Amino acid sequence: MNERKRARTWPVRTTRHPGHTAAPSDTSGTAHIQKPTTRDHAAGIPAPHPEPRRDLRPNRPASARLASLMLAGKDHLPADRILLHQLQAEDAGCAETVRRAREFLHHTVRLQAERGLGQFLDLGCGLTTGAPGTVLAPIHTSILTVRPGARVTYLDRDPVVMTHARALLDAPKPARIRHLHADLTSPRTLLAMLRLSADLDWRRPVVAVLGDVLHELSDPQARSLLRALHTELPADSVLVLTHRTADATAPVRAVRVAACWARAGLPWHPRAPAAVDALLGGWERQELGVQPATGAGTPSLYAVVAVRGGGSTR
Repeated sequence: MNERKRARTWPVRTTRHPGHTAAPSDTSGTAHIQKPTTRDHAAGIPAPHPEPRRDLRPNRPASARLASLMLAGKDHLPADRILLHQLQAEDAGCAETVRRAREFLHHTVRLQAERGLGQFLDLGCGLTTGAPGTVLAPIHTSILTVRPGARVTYLDRDPVVMTHARALLDAPKPARIRHLHADLTSPRTLLAMLRLSADLDWRRPVVAVLGDVLHELSDPQARSLLRALHTELPADSVLVLTHRTADATAPVRAVRVAACWARAGLPWHPRAPAAVDALLGGWERQELGVQPATGAGTPSLYAVVAVRGGGSTR
């Protein structure tokens, strides 16, 4: 009798997160917990969870869900909508910044594919599961139209993001799509995982994409990540990144925006273009003619494409 009672608790534990308001067709809360095995059912206990449950925080905003909300996606919760309302009260153009960043990424990865590059890493990919042709679409939808045999690896540390990626981000052969749970703040572990699991040809250049995520890392973390990528990736690899910039003409507003992020418990490190360039280290920045837009109600965005020159840096 006791075992049967315990067994009946399993369906309750696998329902959607409390407070989830997505439409019934949304499956964002249905695959977060691994289903129990037959043996587990017999014992009345749940199978081990594949990701740390402490990362599933439905009552707190998450950067991936917030970005999805800003891009008119459906994968968000009330806590994310509250934060967006607070941010827009201080910076009316914050959602436009995210949209422009995604447009730039899609445009740039397609250009790299047209140049003949066929290996891409989307580092901190987020909930980019939109339809092809939309800003929320995953980057491989822009790459495979040019390079149908490209290899694209999506990486993120958010277990919800990885659940969505594994379920929705795929492509027919000859393309190769991989999904890896990895933390950008541990670049040595990340690169070791890539060598083992990313199905890359390390003799050929790789395009490393950091789309609107570097502002979540401190200076030491960002510098360490970019240095590791420069050291480990093959010669002629390309770095593509977009970065938030604080509006120097409105310092009071910048402080208020930073306070919103701090109250939400999310990291926020906007940088001036010169500060972003200083983090690049050995990466050789290419001139783009892209300048960050500033002023009330407009996005603040800095975009970089940089190349790793030939020769070893080890």
